[in-house]
Amino acid sequence: MLAMGLREAWEVRDLRRFLIGDGVSKVGRAGFMVAAGWRVNELAGPVWFAWFGVAYFVAHLPLLTVGGMVVDRIPRRTVALYTDYVQASFALLFISLLLIGLPVLKVLLFAAVMMGASTAFSIPATQALVPDLVDEEILASATGLLNSIRTISWSLGGLIGGAIITYSSIEVALFIDMVTFLVSAYVLYNMEEVPIVRDEEEDSDFKSEMSHALSFTRSQPWLFVGILVFMAFHVGAAIVDVGIPSIALNNGWNGFYYGIWGAVFPIGAAVGALYAGSNPIPKSSRGTVFYVTVGFAAWLDLLFVFVPWFALILLISLFQGLLVGVLGVIWNTTIGDSVEQHLRGRVNSIDAIGSFILIPPAMVLGGMMIERLGLEAAFVVAVSIMVAATIIGIVVPSFRRFERIATERFPITADQSRSD
Repeated sequence: MLAMGLREAWEVRDLRRFLIGDGVSKVGRAGFMVAAGWRVNELAGPVWFAWFGVAYFVAHLPLLTVGGMVVDRIPRRTVALYTDYVQASFALLFISLLLIGLPVLKVLLFAAVMMGASTAFSIPATQALVPDLVDEEILASATGLLNSIRTISWSLGGLIGGAIITYSSIEVALFIDMVTFLVSAYVLYNMEEVPIVRDEEEDSDFKSEMSHALSFTRSQPWLFVGILVFMAFHVGAAIVDVGIPSIALNNGWNGFYYGIWGAVFPIGAAVGALYAGSNPIPKSSRGTVFYVTVGFAAWLDLLFVFVPWFALILLISLFQGLLVGVLGVIWNTTIGDSVEQHLRGRVNSIDAIGSFILIPPAMVLGGMMIERLGLEAAFVVAVSIMVAATIIGIVVPSFRRFERIATERFPITADQSRSD
């Protein structure tokens, strides 16, 4: 039986609709990313696999600030709806380019660029939408459901993508991607709009609005430092991600094994998200739990390169996913209950930019390190970076205090709470 909070969240009609549509779209996107990533690595090796990841961020990072501002002006449902239409259209375009005979590698790199551009709008829209749909009392449960369903969808999509690239073609993966985004668009179309309540005194030009959001971010130590920590953390994580296909190839595993590996982590994350959603971590301790857990999860990455047994790798990945599922709920819930509605889109964009901005060069670095130094040395460096990044959050009390801090410019409003 679902815990009371999870059941209450699921009974919110528009949240339930959004979760179903979002989950369906993630199945298609995960399937394509797994299939495309394996195909690129198979055709050109780890360096080009890294460039495939870089291509995704070429347009994604610059457009995140625009996406965040749009999401704080236009109802989040509308932004997510039209982004789904765009992503379905892109999938059809890429299928057409492949069918007329353009080189697969070039088409997939182009696809990564365009998909990255469109998700610069969908990420802040969907992250900011959930707090609009539920009361704060069940926000952690709603976030747990969102993260759980997303990770289950990525798991299923990863399996589908691995099977497709092993037994079929990349065009099939793109077709499934297109259909799932059309399903998501249909669901969003039938949801009610939630208007954006903006501060009448807030500046309206792009520079001023982003400056306002940055000022808020800097005023909250947990938020500002958390973004910086994960900016560094994702350098190591990107190196690990680049190395995963090479580990599979070195052990003689095909694309289907790669898909299974990619599917197990989200299963663990789904369980972790459901647990954290049904058993919310108190505000007084959630920062400490966050940093200790993320540091431990980083250490587990080191085992992948030294463990030769696929079953044990799956078990490690499952447990690591469980930890990350808890972390995601803690972080997203803190942003949801500590950031005003009219700022959430921009703050989510700043958070995403901080997480992603160093990933492109880190992926290229990872590919070069793997080719020149070997997997073992690359993973040792990667894990060292990740663990070092989390230490500051554990050591400094104000950085692990995951709750809203009142300042003169940003006082705590009636809908904000400083304690449980």
